[in-house]
Amino acid sequence: MLVMVVSIFGKESIAQYSSSNNQGFEISDLKSGNADLNSDKKSSKNKLHPSAGFNTGVASIDGQVGFAFGAFAELRAGQVSLIPQINYWNADKQTDFELGVVSQFYLTSTAVAPYVDFGLGVNFYDNDSLSFTKASLITGVGLEFKNLSKSFNLMVDGKYKLIASNTGNIPCFIITAGLKFPFH
Repeated sequence: MLVMVVSIFGKESIAQYSSSNNQGFEISDLKSGNADLNSDKKSSKNKLHPSAGFNTGVASIDGQVGFAFGAFAELRAGQVSLIPQINYWNADKQTDFELGVVSQFYLTSTAVAPYVDFGLGVNFYDNDSLSFTKASLITGVGLEFKNLSKSFNLMVDGKYKLIASNTGNIPCFIITAGLKFPFH
């Protein structure tokens, strides 16, 4: 990455040019001080934006339908998030408690932002005939509605989870809606 720094000592101004983002600067920016404002905007995109939330919905575990709810924390930088989460599902006589970590990738930064996510979980599964603790693979898609309120965002999410088992893997489909509360 080529970075060039120019100092103009007469006005005590500093301007930066970076070839990595193809953004330059104008002399008028130096005189008005806008060069510093652009670097502030650029650095805010790379800051961590934490939030926390909950969701609830419908789960289908191995063909049985029941309810699901969960809680999560999010650390977001730009269009990528790391989300530790806790989930509980109950369908017929099956229950599952999951501790998971998901990487979420936002496809746009619009007011309605679609995303995809991938992750791993540890599941504490129980039904009438078997009880075990096993890993799971998590994949999903969703939409985040950002402009409903300044204090929360609405999320609609669908996930497919495959829980490893000695007697055959257990497929799970979960559809939830939830609220995310950004820490401003």
